[in-house]
Amino acid sequence: MFNAIERELLRNNINIEERKVLKLKEYWDLLLLHQRALHLFSRKDPNKELARQFYDIILLNVFLPEYEELIDAGSGAGFAGVILAILNEQRDYTLVERSEKRGNFLELVAVKLNLNNVRIFKGSIEIFESDADVVVSKASCMRKLLEKRLINLVKVGGILVHFTAVPLPSPYKNFPFFNPFREKEAYLSVVERVI
Repeated sequence: MFNAIERELLRNNINIEERKVLKLKEYWDLLLLHQRALHLFSRKDPNKELARQFYDIILLNVFLPEYEELIDAGSGAGFAGVILAILNEQRDYTLVERSEKRGNFLELVAVKLNLNNVRIFKGSIEIFESDADVVVSKASCMRKLLEKRLINLVKVGGILVHFTAVPLPSPYKNFPFFNPFREKEAYLSVVERVI
C-alpha cells in the first residue's frame, strides 16, 4: 500500500526526496509494529488507514504557507507532526499528546527516525502554552471542545487548521481536497488568529 501512495503522489506531481521516502516508510513500519499494543489508528484495514493518513498530511504539507513552528494538537500516532517533520527538517514541531503510552511511542519514533526538529509534550492541551505559526488538529472530536484553546496557541497572524468531513462555518475558510484513499471529499478548514 505504501507504493500506492508513491504512485499517487507522482501522478499529482508531488515529488519527495528518496531519503525522506525511506523515513516515511520506516515510520509506517513502526506504526504497524506498535498498532496492536497501542491502538494508534483504526483496526479495520490498517494499511488503507495509514494510506489515508499519510496522503492527507503530504497534501497538507503542499498547502501550508511558510512557517517556522507547528503544533500537532492531540497528536495521537503523530500523523501530522511526524510526517511534516520528516518532510521539513528545517522547521520545528511540537507533538502534544495526553496519553503517556502514545507519548512514549512518539518519543521512540523521534529517536528511531533521528527527528531533531521534534519535541514531545506529554500532557493535556489545556495546560500547554505556545505561540506557534500553525496549529493542526486531525482529531475532529477535539474541535468543539478545544477550539477556543487551540486558537490561543497560535500567534497573531498564524493559522489553526482542522481536517473536517464537512465545511465549517465562518470565520473558517474551507479548502476541499480529494484523497484517493478516502471515499469522500474532505476539507482543510482554516482560521487565522487576528487578535
